[in-house]
Amino acid sequence: MAAATETGPVEPAPEGKWQGYVDLYVVGDPGRAAAGVVPLPDESAWDRRDTVLDAFTLRDGRTRLVEVRAASVRGLAHRAYGRVRQDEYGYRRTSDGRYLVICVADGVSSGELSHKAATLAARWGTKWLAGLLERTEPADLPWGQFVRGVAGAIERYGRKLLRGREDLDAEKCDLREVAHRLATTVLYAVVDLRAHEGVHTAHVVTVGDTSAWVLREGGQWEPQEAVKNDGADVYSASVQALPLPPVTDPVPVRTTIRAGEALVLMTDGIGDPLGQGTGPVGRFLADVWSRPPASGVEFAAQIGFARKSFDDDRTVVAVWPVSAR
Repeated sequence: MAAATETGPVEPAPEGKWQGYVDLYVVGDPGRAAAGVVPLPDESAWDRRDTVLDAFTLRDGRTRLVEVRAASVRGLAHRAYGRVRQDEYGYRRTSDGRYLVICVADGVSSGELSHKAATLAARWGTKWLAGLLERTEPADLPWGQFVRGVAGAIERYGRKLLRGREDLDAEKCDLREVAHRLATTVLYAVVDLRAHEGVHTAHVVTVGDTSAWVLREGGQWEPQEAVKNDGADVYSASVQALPLPPVTDPVPVRTTIRAGEALVLMTDGIGDPLGQGTGPVGRFLADVWSRPPASGVEFAAQIGFARKSFDDDRTVVAVWPVSAR
């Protein structure tokens, strides 16, 4: 009999044989870089990984609540030039088990230390947000105060990192100078793991072009905010990023997901080729993510698909509710 996983059966290999393979996902024209790039390490950051990934199930006792897949993959450009992966993700479950807190962060490429800002926002930010949920309902969270707090933490951390640099007086430089060296977009989501009539509620807040989508049944991509550069005559790559606080407090978006759907949080390395979700990349991802991929390795490989001219770091965290049985 075949072994079984949470997502389906695993077929046995013939006796004394092995089976399986790993191949590159390709959407349309992959371009020459997909096969031609020789990945180089960033020798200034040996402990920074090229790719990180996770795949797990959250339960309430024996009851499965949601499936989570997450991966952050260094882009072809950073591999070719030996630059560190600048994206990061983080997650926490509140101590009472009620909420899942997620962050997806995209370090601004022009800052050589931006990956450190993204890491702080993802790890420390989710821990702080989970703590706030111990005493505050998601609808009442002080998002403006929280985002300014994360911005302040990045600024303080940046000054500490820059202290002693010969080319900069970290104590005298202003906030914009710190942001020039390390800055990150952020997206935070709070998912209620307790379904009401089969529906899970999620609250999402974004600073910058990191985006949240709901993949509805039937493969329809539903953006939770305006799609980047949608309808613009001139493409703009400029984004808001912490530690520069947003001019106005971010407005949370409330959405819902149910079994057969997924909440998908992504950096623009995936968001840009996804576009409005109606093109070939949207159809590809809707197909492979109609259910949770069997493993984190498979999920990371799907995120790392080859498509001409798209070579940025890519990070996605996706949540699939599990139907009650």
